[in-house]
Amino acid sequence: MYYFINYLRAIATVLITNSHYAGIWPIADLAAGGLLGNILFFAASGFCLYNVRESFPKWYLKRILRIYPVMIFFTLLTVLVGDYSLSSGEDAVRLFLFPTNYIFLVWLMLLYVAYYLVAWLRKHFDKTTEAVFLGVALVWIAVYFTCIDKSVYCIDDVGQPFILFLYFLSMLAGALFKKYAEKFKETRRLNVVLLFASLIVYFGSKIAFSKIQVIVFLQILNQISILAVLYFMFAVFMGLEEKLKKAPAWLNKSVGFIASITLHIYIVQFVVIRRLEGLIFPLNFVATTAMILLLAAVLYFAEYFVRKGILCLIDKTKRINNNGEASH
Repeated sequence: MYYFINYLRAIATVLITNSHYAGIWPIADLAAGGLLGNILFFAASGFCLYNVRESFPKWYLKRILRIYPVMIFFTLLTVLVGDYSLSSGEDAVRLFLFPTNYIFLVWLMLLYVAYYLVAWLRKHFDKTTEAVFLGVALVWIAVYFTCIDKSVYCIDDVGQPFILFLYFLSMLAGALFKKYAEKFKETRRLNVVLLFASLIVYFGSKIAFSKIQVIVFLQILNQISILAVLYFMFAVFMGLEEKLKKAPAWLNKSVGFIASITLHIYIVQFVVIRRLEGLIFPLNFVATTAMILLLAAVLYFAEYFVRKGILCLIDKTKRINNNGEASH
């Protein structure tokens, strides 16, 4: 168990949720950090899934069962209460398969396939992750300069497939952090300084590229800078692992719980925000945040007990079958 991963996931959850608070904050620009939260989440996934030992069908089925049942269940609820319309097969495909109301999760499922392939190749060539990271980075830059509209600021549009390059690079970076974890046992003061510097560069460049037309064609530098932020965040938090282990139990449990309901927070937040953002600030902030946490927790425990019940039923069925075979 890595404590720092829980902290990074919790930070990612806060950033992603905050990025959807444009209608809640009195200043819409305060709703920022969503892309950083996304790549933190992808990197954490790459870190945790580094040692793949199962066959692809079994491994991928686990990923599907982790995401789609919760997403489908909550989407059905939103349809029943009238938030979304389901009047045709096209609506069903749009809501439950692609793009769904959660394009981030669809991208995640697609990248799991590529990530597994890299993990499989790594068994035959130790430097696979490094080679693929370099190859993807080169293709990413080539696609940017040859195919992307550079007349407007669009580099961080999470709805466009181009963002998959950044997401996959983040997953691969997470895998590399796991591979070279021994090199980050201690947090160096320089890494802390460079983390804050890279954050300033990232958010500063984001503002500059979106406001200054003459330099907008160089906006790819903004995503390069966010990868620098990712590197220094992992370097700092990995170095804090031993200290985080000794943090107060209530703090680690709270952060761990937030990290465990990250998926559920992401799924419920859009409906809650839309319904409560019209309240006056800061009441809208307090009410929305509390309701998101409450609904996410309810959804998490509901999923847990349903999953546990299904597993108990399967186990009971196996025991009955085994007893029947033994009696014969």
